[in-house]
Amino acid sequence: MTHRISRIRGTAARTNMPSTPARSTSDPHISPGPGTQSVRTVLGEDGYRRLTDQFLQCGTALGELACLVQDTAREADRLHGKLRRHATQVRDCLGDVLNPAWTRHPSRSPACSPTRANTTDLHAARFAQQMNQLILVLESYQAAVRRTGTA
Repeated sequence: MTHRISRIRGTAARTNMPSTPARSTSDPHISPGPGTQSVRTVLGEDGYRRLTDQFLQCGTALGELACLVQDTAREADRLHGKLRRHATQVRDCLGDVLNPAWTRHPSRSPACSPTRANTTDLHAARFAQQMNQLILVLESYQAAVRRTGTA
């Protein structure tokens, strides 16, 4: 069994699956999510490469902060994807409701409900919260880089 869960947080059994989906950042056809794009915009390409190098320096304060920046950006990207998927479902649901031929079919019933609007608000608020967190983490990282003189 490869999906054992430990009771102690952060000590789950390792699997062969990557923790995050592999994405090629050098592929011009795949655009990075808004979290990763924000980090690249704020730091610039040189700063982003430096962040990646510092991420590999495990055990240092700057390495841990670089890890936090990348984790926060990845979480923002994940939440953005979740919000987009939910928005697509809501759009499809509204299309079903507005298309009389579709809703008349006995096997199909509109699945729209007021809770979908609440869920959309929840996803949007959580994404906005994560982007604000990313801003704070990036500011801390930039201050640490300036203070250590590694810029």
